[in-house]
Amino acid sequence: MCEPVSITMAAVALVGGLSSAHDQAKAEGQAEDAKRKSQIEMVRQMNMANADLTLENRDKWEQANQELTEINLKSLKNRGMVTAAIGESGLSGNSMDRIQRVTQAETEREKDSVVTNYQRDYQAIFANQVGNVENTKSAIRGAAPVIKTSNLSKALGVASSTAGAAASGYSLSQSLNAPKK
Repeated sequence: MCEPVSITMAAVALVGGLSSAHDQAKAEGQAEDAKRKSQIEMVRQMNMANADLTLENRDKWEQANQELTEINLKSLKNRGMVTAAIGESGLSGNSMDRIQRVTQAETEREKDSVVTNYQRDYQAIFANQVGNVENTKSAIRGAAPVIKTSNLSKALGVASSTAGAAASGYSLSQSLNAPKK
């Protein structure tokens, strides 16, 4: 027959074991939530950084576009002046054609310089965006996994604490009921 002391100790141990398993599961869940929130924050930061880089790229494009417009206006003005000067001078021939080609070549060099600078800026911005994405991916992949206790080990822990308490309760009741000498 079971003693009331051993039954009580086993019940207390069972409740304690279940409470411990619940607390452990709760802690694991909180750790997983914290990890997930951290990863979400990393992605948010990456998106913000890439949005800033996109805006910077847009600014560079608008600046290059404005410079090209100014170059085209200046080129149109220069060609008009050269054509007017050639017309007023009354000269013609290869020398005059060369002057027009030189004027046009200067314009093309300026345009190429603007386009080359924009392409270099674009490549740097794009490389930064790719780097942000890859660094974030790496950080998310490299995050330490939350090690979860298996349900079997939780059940075994509860059972062993209950069995241990019952056994110690039984031995305690045996020593209390032992005849005194």
